Amino acid sequence: MLEAFFITLMVLVAVGTTAFTGLVVVKLYQGQR
Repeated sequence: MLEAFFITLMVLVAVGTTAFTGLVVVKLYQGQR
């Protein structure tokens, strides 16, 4: 049960980091145009 919790937590962190990075890239890309 604890392993599943850690796996879920890591997945959420990975998804959140990816989404945050994507938003930053989009903002920078739009700012250069």
